[in-house]
Amino acid sequence: MRLPYRHPGSFRDPDSGVLIDGDRVLRYFSPRGAADFAVLAETGLIDSLAGAGKVVPYRVVDASRRPAAVRELAPDASLVVEHPRLPFISYPYEWSFDMLKAAALLHLDILKCALSDGWVLKDASPYNIQFAGSEPVFIDLGSFTRYEPGKPWAAYHQFCQMFLAPLLLQAAKGVPFQPWLRACVDGIPLEHLYRMLALRQKLRGPALLHVVMPVLLNRLFGSTATPSQAAQARRLHKTDILRLVDGLSAAVASLRSAAPPSAWTSYEAEDGYDAQARAQKLAFVEHALGAAKPKMVWDLGCNQGRYSVAASRHAEHVIAMDRDEGVVNALYHRVRDSHRNVLPLVLDVTNPSPDQGWAQCERAGLAARGPADFVLCLALIHHVVVAGNVPLRAFVAWLAEVAREGILEFVPSTDPAAARMLQWRRGVGLHPGYDQSGLEAALREHFTVQETARLQGSERLLYWFRR
Repeated sequence: MRLPYRHPGSFRDPDSGVLIDGDRVLRYFSPRGAADFAVLAETGLIDSLAGAGKVVPYRVVDASRRPAAVRELAPDASLVVEHPRLPFISYPYEWSFDMLKAAALLHLDILKCALSDGWVLKDASPYNIQFAGSEPVFIDLGSFTRYEPGKPWAAYHQFCQMFLAPLLLQAAKGVPFQPWLRACVDGIPLEHLYRMLALRQKLRGPALLHVVMPVLLNRLFGSTATPSQAAQARRLHKTDILRLVDGLSAAVASLRSAAPPSAWTSYEAEDGYDAQARAQKLAFVEHALGAAKPKMVWDLGCNQGRYSVAASRHAEHVIAMDRDEGVVNALYHRVRDSHRNVLPLVLDVTNPSPDQGWAQCERAGLAARGPADFVLCLALIHHVVVAGNVPLRAFVAWLAEVAREGILEFVPSTDPAAARMLQWRRGVGLHPGYDQSGLEAALREHFTVQETARLQGSERLLYWFRR
């Protein structure tokens, strides 16, 4: 996308928006939004939350020093603040269960702090939260607005659809929520979740209070309620909203994923390598990363992150991706306290997140968020080419689009892991060229191979390549 530009995901709030100018992230406010933010800043609330790492830090840009991008794209802006640029933007449909849960709890914590100071969050979208490594941080300073006594929390329904319903779906039914959130930009409709829950699940606390009762009330009154009737509803005290927030926090904290463990949760301990080959592979990876000193590494098919953690010692940021939600969730717990520059994401290389949302640009696809400085493709190629039926040359060409340098582990069709996959493809066969010479020819079209190594006791080959 051309620079500078108005961020395509920030159009929904009429009182604030985001501009990208090179490496600068600039949030601008309308006159009304600026007036609110000025009062908010004076309370010290934002500075306190930013100091605790809960809200993205900011600095006010002096009106006389605003870049040309602001004058061109937001000429009516009354206030401009600048944020540090996050290394990688991710979306809720790429998070694991406990990552979405952590984001929900952060949102409720910030809301409670805001209410205590006379403010409220006017929306409850998980897109207002990003992960800086393994730590969630709230990024939408325009979401704070003054609390009006007697008014309900207007974003309650949105919170239930975009945070609580996805978590309840996976906690109650064992169904991963990621495909649902990827397809439903406004979250999972409560009516849909209501139809999926068994009777005993509907009668349990969080579902009964925040799904069943709203759905039944909407069925009874939703189509006949008028503004005058709504205005006659009893006025809510702030303590009522705080009790609601506390109840939601307790409900979210109590949820546990019911998704069954997959076969890949034990892969790291049973990966088929002997100790010597495993040590050789790790040494090859560490050597290449130590020489490259990349800023951003993508680990594709990361499993529980043995090599993501190794990469974190050499790179500023590591994006660890795997299609299996269970292993990504396990990796999140592995890195969140000790390797905070690792961001685990639920992403399938054969079907990565696309450009989508309004005008197909509100949420950027995976390729648009690259290229990475370095990519790890370890024990991945047979999943893409053999199981996924992607031509080898097409896979290597895609790597050239998303990465400047990397390591690829070649798993030949005679390898036991690839051979098992081929058993399910009888009568279909492989695209031509899935062999060592075919891979090396494909690599030469886009890269220069720096080093090659054969893993001891194996037919597998490691290639360190560079564009």
